[in-house]
Amino acid sequence: MGKLLRSLSLLAALALLAPASPAGGAPLGDPGALPTSLDPPPALDTRDLDGPALTAEAPPLDGLTVPVVLNGPVRGFLDFFQQRGRFIYAGWWARMHRFAPVIRPILEEHGVPPELIYVCMIESGFDPDAVSRAAAVGPWQFVQSTGRAYELRLDAWIDERRDPIKATRAAARHFRDLHEKYRSWPLVLAAYNAGVGHIDRGMARANTNDYWRLVELGTIPEGATRYVPKVMAAMIIGQDPARYGFAEVKPEPPWRFAVVEVPGGRDLKTLAKAADVPYAALVALNPELRRGFTPPDGVAYPLRVPPEGGPKLTAAVDGLAGRPGVFVEHTVRFGERLRDIARAYAVRRRSLRRLNNLERGEPEPGQVLLVPSSDKPAPGDPIELLVATEPAVDFDVPGRAPVYFPVRSRTRLDRIAAFFDVAPGHLAMWNGLDPEAAVQRGMVLKIYVPQDFDRSTAVLVEQGAAIEVAAGSPAAEHALAYARKERTPTVKRIEHTVRRGDNLWRIARKHGVTVAALRAENGLDGFALSVGQTLSVPTLDTPKPRGKAARRRPKAGARGRTRYTVRSGDNLWKIARKFGTTVKALRRANNMRRKSGLRPGQRLVIP
Repeated sequence: MGKLLRSLSLLAALALLAPASPAGGAPLGDPGALPTSLDPPPALDTRDLDGPALTAEAPPLDGLTVPVVLNGPVRGFLDFFQQRGRFIYAGWWARMHRFAPVIRPILEEHGVPPELIYVCMIESGFDPDAVSRAAAVGPWQFVQSTGRAYELRLDAWIDERRDPIKATRAAARHFRDLHEKYRSWPLVLAAYNAGVGHIDRGMARANTNDYWRLVELGTIPEGATRYVPKVMAAMIIGQDPARYGFAEVKPEPPWRFAVVEVPGGRDLKTLAKAADVPYAALVALNPELRRGFTPPDGVAYPLRVPPEGGPKLTAAVDGLAGRPGVFVEHTVRFGERLRDIARAYAVRRRSLRRLNNLERGEPEPGQVLLVPSSDKPAPGDPIELLVATEPAVDFDVPGRAPVYFPVRSRTRLDRIAAFFDVAPGHLAMWNGLDPEAAVQRGMVLKIYVPQDFDRSTAVLVEQGAAIEVAAGSPAAEHALAYARKERTPTVKRIEHTVRRGDNLWRIARKHGVTVAALRAENGLDGFALSVGQTLSVPTLDTPKPRGKAARRRPKAGARGRTRYTVRSGDNLWKIARKFGTTVKALRRANNMRRKSGLRPGQRLVIP
């Protein structure tokens, strides 16, 4: 390591004396003018390496915005990619052409250099399903916290870190933010790899903001010292692949697809059959779908389909919308209890509460519940009968028709009157009631409703019959608002009371949302908070997979766990370093005390 630092120190001194490149970036010059201990030996320039060898002539770098330095570390990786790593780079370069038509325009749209596509090459080799030991996922290798910070959706159904288009947009924004902070592309690349904290601390320790000086002084992580030259070497080869022996590599065909809005909760196998395309083609075009199902959020999902299958799937969408998916939606009627919904669909109330995050009480009228699909028809009227007692006085109400409403729980008369758009006094008169007293479960009320009243929004019975069904205790003033609410992706709003030491960033990180979402939800103009202030936090409330979707093994992600068998000579520090985690995390995942030892053959959970 000392030789490396001394070599880089010499390189930095020589670089200061070298003329600047024509593009105003870091010095390029003649590789022969930059002798370092990492330069290829003279024989490397002439001997046969089964392909073009490095030469003393500087490669063409026209069009690069990132200031590439042709120094020892960079030339070392150029050497590697031409020899031992030739097959690896060839595969990456071929696969790059599949995604380049969608990645490059996004990078340019966000004002960052298009050659940053080679960061994606080094991170994952353009593999959407790549998962690192540090739990980074997708082509751009985002960890959960960074992915959520850039508004990528992560839940049991979708991991948008795997989506080459959405993940590229997030990566471009991340590059732009890093460049606004550092104003140096080498530092941006180092921070992308090691994290902002490591680079900031390294700059403070070395008292310099020059990347190569930080490498020389050893104040940034070792991985970042290799990462930046590796990306630069990939960029150099990408400028002229034939020069480095990749002329015969056949590029993969580019992504071609049509987008079709399909119902939620649908199996990709069913959709592939409807589109008359291979199932594998849908999986490859939609790598963000973790379980092979579109998410059951109650809204259409934009599915990528091979172009030839787009018209067929579009024509089949109407038919698909009427078929049961993984879940069906049930709109709660006024006076309907959870037990009646569970009975109608032959499911347990406990399952309905867990699936829809109903901790207690009854669902409100107009609320849309997700119910596991079955072959049973949609719920009809309850099946148990009650005797409805009518008052002796007859009424003739012009423009209105009589209906019977069974009361399921004790509630105020004015709430029932408000839902059915009648006066509480009239409701009391029609049924011989005290308008100040609450009505009780088991009673059946006769109500004269307007002719245009939508009877499907309430549990009603035919005249002359009474049916015992569950009645909720909804707030009447909100009933119609819930019934008319537009369907959007399921969002659950929870309350957070600000404590001493809280700030928007900490609250957002705790609940897995963005600071921008918190500010928009609460109408905050600035970032100041006060102790005791109550914030509304909008969290994504996607239902957990059930049935066929739950049995299907999801793609491994950041929350996946690995088992490791302890070997002789192992200790927690070695195991933590091997799997990219911490000793503290290992102890917590395995319920180990500080003094707990290891024994050969012991099985550990790797978080």
